[in-house]
Amino acid sequence: MKRILAVAVFSVLLLSMPVFAQKTTVTVWFAGTPQGFMDVINNELVPEFEAANPNIDLTVSFVPWGELSTKLATAFAGGVAPDVFMHGGAATAGFAASGRLEPLDSYLAGWPDAADFGATLESGLYKGKRYLVPMFGAGRLLVYRADFFREAGLDPAKPPTTWEELRAAATALAVKKDGRLVREGLDLPIAGIDAQQIWAGLLWQNGGDFFNEDSTKAVFNSPEGVAALEFLVGFIHKDGVTDTRYDVGQSTAPPPMALGKTAMFFAVPEELNQIKTYSPEVYKEVRVALPLKRKAQVTLYSFSGLFLSKDSKHKAQAWEAIKFFGSKSSLAKINASMGTLPPRKSLATADFIAHDPNIKAFVEGMQYGKPNPNIPTWVKCRDALSRYIEKAIFGQLSPKEALDQAAAEVDKILAQQ
Repeated sequence: MKRILAVAVFSVLLLSMPVFAQKTTVTVWFAGTPQGFMDVINNELVPEFEAANPNIDLTVSFVPWGELSTKLATAFAGGVAPDVFMHGGAATAGFAASGRLEPLDSYLAGWPDAADFGATLESGLYKGKRYLVPMFGAGRLLVYRADFFREAGLDPAKPPTTWEELRAAATALAVKKDGRLVREGLDLPIAGIDAQQIWAGLLWQNGGDFFNEDSTKAVFNSPEGVAALEFLVGFIHKDGVTDTRYDVGQSTAPPPMALGKTAMFFAVPEELNQIKTYSPEVYKEVRVALPLKRKAQVTLYSFSGLFLSKDSKHKAQAWEAIKFFGSKSSLAKINASMGTLPPRKSLATADFIAHDPNIKAFVEGMQYGKPNPNIPTWVKCRDALSRYIEKAIFGQLSPKEALDQAAAEVDKILAQQ
């Protein structure tokens, strides 16, 4: 009798206890490590999302762009890929073709906000399906210090518009002391994706391209491509206005331009924002020029955003995270934190753009923008090409040798598509 009574009392206690729903953990990998960006995500947006979605825990990581593709490949191979991850739009084809992505069309169809993205949703389009919700855009434009221009007898209102003018300006702006370069006329990245992106803009400006029309063969080792790489490495080995010692990255704090170590460099908006954040007095002297023109006036522009992993076991909750980070209020904070270009039409007149002529110049420059090729093997092709461009920069191969060897390796990669 006592045992029956005890069981009955225990049952009543169980029934009277509050029932807590089990939380779902959603993992999100963001690309890039600018401090302002990480602060906005960690200190503002994640707490805001979790307060509005008490049954979801967000686990957020920030991966440097240079490590992103390798870490994602390892995570997918090991079955531990994040539910949501950020990458550039040109990576869409590769991930989609390998079955790593969940199409977002059905999700987007039920999200009224999708219309506000307009053409930027096309950055994640592959074989008629959409896979990407854009977060921010970036381009490569020439950034320079007006005070250094005046010091060198140059008009800061008339920045270089051609290759020849850029070389002349870099020569005039360079400062040497005791035979050593103490201020670069033009700072150039010497390795990795950054170096490849600078050369890509020059390749297109010179009338060249990466691949043939059906993307089955590399054509970047054309005379146009070789001339572009010769022009690039010439700043280091011929003109002596670029010093490889300074390639610590313009996104470091404080940036080399803010320290007076360089007069010009090809920037993405995040690097510009670093100067504004850490050296506001110097930023008053910073200007942005539209793309150079040779045969064409063009430069690299792209949008990066969030993908939903095909392997995610919590797709509904993961979509809620994507939708939240893609909201107008979230994107306003994210893009303002880095000075990047918002993908929503309604944010084109946001305060951080309207009040900054340099960011407005990046918005204006979008009309000359060209994206990277969106083919399944693009990331592999890009990484291979980057290695050979680096060899040319360091003088290990001539520009022609570097591009010919890169083309041979890339043709093998293209054959795998």
